[in-house]
Amino acid sequence: MLQLNHVTKNYGNFCAVNDLSFVAEEGKIIGLIGPNGAGKSTTIRMIMNILQPDSGEILFYGKPYTDEDSDLIGYLPEERGLYKKQKVSDMLRYLGSLKGMTQPNIETQIDFWLNKFGLAKWKNEKIDALSKGMSQKIQFISAVMHLPKVIFLDEPFSGLDPVSSDQLLEVIKELKNQGRIILFSTHVMETAEIICDHIIMLNHGKKILDGTLCDIKRQFGSDTITLTCSGNHSFLSSIDAVADVSERGHELNISFKKDSDINALMVEIVNLALQNNCTISSIKVDEPSLHSIFVSIAADTDEKSNSQKSN
Repeated sequence: MLQLNHVTKNYGNFCAVNDLSFVAEEGKIIGLIGPNGAGKSTTIRMIMNILQPDSGEILFYGKPYTDEDSDLIGYLPEERGLYKKQKVSDMLRYLGSLKGMTQPNIETQIDFWLNKFGLAKWKNEKIDALSKGMSQKIQFISAVMHLPKVIFLDEPFSGLDPVSSDQLLEVIKELKNQGRIILFSTHVMETAEIICDHIIMLNHGKKILDGTLCDIKRQFGSDTITLTCSGNHSFLSSIDAVADVSERGHELNISFKKDSDINALMVEIVNLALQNNCTISSIKVDEPSLHSIFVSIAADTDEKSNSQKSN
C-alpha cells in the first residue's frame, strides 16, 4: 500500500502540491488526473524520492520511503528518455541492471516482453530505427521488466495507434490483476474513465475529488432519464417525480425532481407505458462524464480561488 499524508510542495511562492492525502491499494489502478500544471508530475516525483516534500509524509507499505524501495518501483515518464543509438537489447539490459536485476533474469524478461509486444525481431536493432509507437512500448517494457510492486504511468498512451493502445491497456490490466499498485497520470479524462478503478483529481495542486468512478458519478449524477419509445407518451407528465419532458429527435429527455427514487420512477414509467400502449426501446439514467464533472468542479474551484484573492 502507498499512502500520502498531508503532503505539500512549494517552489518559492508557488504551491505545486497543497496538503495532499490519499491511499493507493494493491490490485488497483489509481487515476491521478487533472489539467497540465495540476501537480500530478510533482506528486509522482515526491513519491519516487526525486523531490522532497516540504511537509507531510509518504509511506511505502507502512514505512517511510528508503533508497532500497526504488527497485520496487517502475516509472514511465511523460517525457521519453531512450538512447537512440543503442540497440534495443542493450538499452533494456542497461536499464534492468540499474534496477538490480541479475543477468539471466534480464535476458529472460527481455525475451518475454519483446515477444508479448510482437517486437522480438527488433531486439538487435537500434532505437532510432523504431517507430514512435514501438519506442513507447520499449519504454514501457523498461518500466515493468523488473516486476515492480508500484508502477507509475505518465500519459502511457501518447503516440500509440488504437491497436497498440488496446494492447497496452490489456497488459496494464494484467499487471493490475497480479496485485500491482498502478498510478495512472493523465489529463485526458476519457482515458481515465476507461481504465481507472479510483480517481484522485487535482487542480492547482489541491485534491478536489477522491473516490471510485461509480461513487463520483453517483455524487455528481445527472437528474435526467433518456427514454426511447414509440406510441403515446403523454402519461409522463402525470408522474409526480417528473419535472419536465423534452423531445430530442427520437428520444425523450425526462428531468426528475431532486431526491426522487430513481428505481421506483423507472418502474413506474415502464408500468404506465404498458398501460398506455407505449413501446419502450430503451431507458437509462444519464450519467455525467468524468470530463464534465471535472470542468464543473474546476471552474467552481477557480471561481472560489479568485474570489478569495480579490477579498
